Amino acid sequence: MSRIVATGSYLPEKILTNKELIKRTGIDSNDEWITQRTGIHQRHFAFENETVSDLAIQSAKNLLKQLDAEIVQEIHLILVATMSSCLPTPSVASQVQRGLGIKQALAFDISGACSGFIMALEVAEKISRSQSSGYTLVIGAEKMSNILNFEDRSTSILFGDGAGAVLIKHNGEGLENYQSELISLPDPKNSIYVPAEKKQNGQMTMDGREVFNFVLRQVIPSLSNFIQDYAKDFDYLIGHQANYRFIEILAKKLRVSLSKIPANIDKVANTSAGSIPILLDQLVKEGTIHLNSTQKVVLVGYGAGLAWGQISLTI
Repeated sequence: MSRIVATGSYLPEKILTNKELIKRTGIDSNDEWITQRTGIHQRHFAFENETVSDLAIQSAKNLLKQLDAEIVQEIHLILVATMSSCLPTPSVASQVQRGLGIKQALAFDISGACSGFIMALEVAEKISRSQSSGYTLVIGAEKMSNILNFEDRSTSILFGDGAGAVLIKHNGEGLENYQSELISLPDPKNSIYVPAEKKQNGQMTMDGREVFNFVLRQVIPSLSNFIQDYAKDFDYLIGHQANYRFIEILAKKLRVSLSKIPANIDKVANTSAGSIPILLDQLVKEGTIHLNSTQKVVLVGYGAGLAWGQISLTI
């Protein structure tokens, strides 16, 4: 079987606590209010001259430094999930290829917002079935500070910047015990929206109530059915880090211990497409996830579209 052989991540050096964010932005809030409603204590923000591609490249470098140097030229496919790049072209994936010095590869981006990494992994897995050798690099990278309105309390407190990456080694078959379900629904209200019009400064708006209802009414029942069908015996559920309230609700609705639904939103906030691979890398680094084909994990991402996706695999 093809398998994930390494993970990596990168979080910008600059850290803003809730109190520091409030002081910087002047929003009407306080540390206790933010913590109680989101579970977030701090977030990482990139410096002004750091781009989404810089974050993606560094996460890939942190992954690759664990491996033999020659492997980089065996990467034949690069997929980057992102919604926050301010450069229409070239793609972030192409910039990653250039930044890593990969001589020849297929590289392209996927715009799926908070479901983006799940979408990218799905594409990578399907392609892996026809690849008998080489590697695929899948990255979720966001500089959400590019598109935040820091005067809007409902969004500015939620998001952070960062990138995470996984490397898949191919052997002509798909990933072990791989099952997936990806769904998009029409969203006439544009519940999560980033306008292109310059007069609106390309800043994100979000209807938190609509998103909450979407997760409660669509994502969680769908995920519950998916687990019953494919992953009753899962070891860990690695979910999008949108809000710690969602994680608590997931545990209650699925009737599983919070210990099986790890979280890092308190330290990194919501990094959109970066959240799942960043958390996965953290779990690998601390020894919770072993990448030795002994654990079953479920991945779930959800957000703008409205879209969501869930994957189970042996990792």
